[in-house]
Amino acid sequence: MATKTARSVRPLWQCSGCKREFVTPNMPHSCGRFSVEQFLKGKSHHAIDLYWQFSALAHACGPIKIAPAKTRIGFQVRMIFAAVNRLNDRGLRAHVVLTRRLEHPRFQRIEMMTPKCYVHHFTLQSIEDCDAEVQSWLCEAYKVGSQEHL
Repeated sequence: MATKTARSVRPLWQCSGCKREFVTPNMPHSCGRFSVEQFLKGKSHHAIDLYWQFSALAHACGPIKIAPAKTRIGFQVRMIFAAVNRLNDRGLRAHVVLTRRLEHPRFQRIEMMTPKCYVHHFTLQSIEDCDAEVQSWLCEAYKVGSQEHL
């Protein structure tokens, strides 16, 4: 069994304004009170169903916190490992954070944040797009969010 380092088990810092938790104190963020309900308000049934299907895939990876922000919904363990960035009738735009660059035709853009942090952007247009492949990305990203790589 792997031992946890002091860095990976230290308590999360909580913003006094919005109560969101972060690995690093005083992280810049859109401080405010946001909710999934606000994010979904006015969306079509198709878009809402797509969101809940994606959310179910993320929840299947293990215990998570939902981290709503001004323009997106984050899925968090210690760190945010995935997010829904945009949702409309054309689909759900999301990203996962991986420790490696994973080349795949479904990724529209891959950003290297650090040599061990790659943000992979993709779009899901239908419930059928929420498949085993997306589930595998989310579960790999979940481990990143848990900071298992440290």
